[in-house]
Amino acid sequence: MENALLEKAIEMPPNKRVAFAELILASIDYEEEGIRQSWIMEVKDRMRAVNEGKAKLLAFEDLYNEDQYP
Repeated sequence: MENALLEKAIEMPPNKRVAFAELILASIDYEEEGIRQSWIMEVKDRMRAVNEGKAKLLAFEDLYNEDQYP
């Protein structure tokens, strides 16, 4: 089952994989339930904003481009 889930996740576009990973991490966090639910809501809100074009994701490579640092 894990392999099938992983294969499906890898087929997702990068932005959806990131959001999916955040949801998974939020679901296993050992924080208080209210805090955990707040994080899950935040991730869903961010996913919605990206999907509606109200926010856009930044490419990891652009953020950590070696040319930006001395």
